[in-house]
Amino acid sequence: MPRTAHSLVLAALVMTAACLGSAAAGTVTIATAAQPDTLDPHRTSATSAFQTTKSLYDTLVEPDPEGVIVGALAESWTLSDDALTLSFRLRQGVRFHDGATLTSADAAASLRRLQAEASPKANEFAVIDAVDTPDDQTLVLRLGQPAPALLDSLASGWGAILPAALIEAGHDFGNRPIGTGPFVFREWVRDSFVRLVANPDYYHGVLAQGAPGVDEVVIRFVPDSTVQWQGLRTGEFHVALDIASVDWPVVEDDERFVLEQRPSGLALVAAMNNRRPYLDDADVRRALNLAVDAETIMDVAYGGGYTIGTFMEAGSHWVPDTIEPYPYDPERARDLLRTAGVPPGWTLDMALPQPYDEHIVAGQMIQDYLRDVGVGTEIRIVEWGVWLAEVFRGPRDFDLTIVGHTGKLDASGRLSGYGHPDATYGGFDAPEVAAWIDRAAETADRDTRRELYALALERLHAEAPFIYIGTPFTTFARAARAEGFWITPLLDTFDLRSLTLD
Repeated sequence: MPRTAHSLVLAALVMTAACLGSAAAGTVTIATAAQPDTLDPHRTSATSAFQTTKSLYDTLVEPDPEGVIVGALAESWTLSDDALTLSFRLRQGVRFHDGATLTSADAAASLRRLQAEASPKANEFAVIDAVDTPDDQTLVLRLGQPAPALLDSLASGWGAILPAALIEAGHDFGNRPIGTGPFVFREWVRDSFVRLVANPDYYHGVLAQGAPGVDEVVIRFVPDSTVQWQGLRTGEFHVALDIASVDWPVVEDDERFVLEQRPSGLALVAAMNNRRPYLDDADVRRALNLAVDAETIMDVAYGGGYTIGTFMEAGSHWVPDTIEPYPYDPERARDLLRTAGVPPGWTLDMALPQPYDEHIVAGQMIQDYLRDVGVGTEIRIVEWGVWLAEVFRGPRDFDLTIVGHTGKLDASGRLSGYGHPDATYGGFDAPEVAAWIDRAAETADRDTRRELYALALERLHAEAPFIYIGTPFTTFARAARAEGFWITPLLDTFDLRSLTLD
């Protein structure tokens, strides 16, 4: 079995890096399949973007290797008894990459920018009615209602703090990022690589321990898993994020490499456009779930994992025990399709994002399963940036698409907007579900929140706006001499601060 990267091991790596400081040096090259759509953390929802911007920007708070929220740019925070005032004390002496000193004005400007219409995460920060900055180190958020998930949003990559002066000047953060992060942006060659260099003035905090342990990191965009494996073997790459499952045993048998594996925070789904004829019928959507053998798809396309029965990652404490994955029952699927009046020859447009080979393989398998129950599909491969612009954000011209939704630190991050048909790419229309999710997001009592989210997740299972596939493992291979690379829980972003090269 692959060696599992337990949170205790990750914590030890962070401590090790703290002791090593900048004694280890050199350039580490990381191979990953997908490149960012932008390096502006306030203008994207793509995990591939946050995997890079994690090293360029910091947040007020952040998750540690066990998923616990700890201080980052904020050294402490308090919440008022009525849960309507959230106050932060910022660290002193933190500098942006352009030399400017971080103050509360930067945090305030960043939050206002996050609330703007152009931010895809604006809804997560809409609860903030006012932002006060009584002094340079104090930030006070006045909330319109209790917002138990706000701290989790502030700890996520899109909660990055940017310099106020550059925000006001209309700086192009998407191509010339400037933050306070452990690495400084040097170069982005589209479709090839991003080059980052160590920030020698990086601050000391809970997880931040001064300058990183390597001089430079190059993130290479390599869609072909075979090329990633070959590059790891030749020493061209030190970390490879997308080694094909067929090569995992070979990695394990070679003492030069280490295979790391743990459950991811992903919810893999074949999203259905609920606006389309027949796909607007819950019986048809249930039929398509029954037509697909999700367990086999997980094994063949994703190298293993866990099947899911609702829109949440496997093992989430928010999912009630009553929810089970849909069984593979093609005969029942045919009956439901026949009863729903689906005509012979019904054909679906399936848009699959490149360079995610595993999603393409899963789509081809779904095509075969649906053909078996009389439903046709026409597959078209869509470049990732185009997929984000035309499938996920609009004009949403698709019938089926396959993607992994990254985990969120709070259930509201995953579920916000669902039930409001115009708020999500699948167009699921369920006012009662929307009301449960909206109410849970503003409810302070955790048990009540759990009950409300359970109602929403049960309905998302029953009405099946997605074909539910599963939660894969996060698996990557690294050179044994490249230590300290870890991936944040649920958010699946790279943390390079403790990275060292022996």
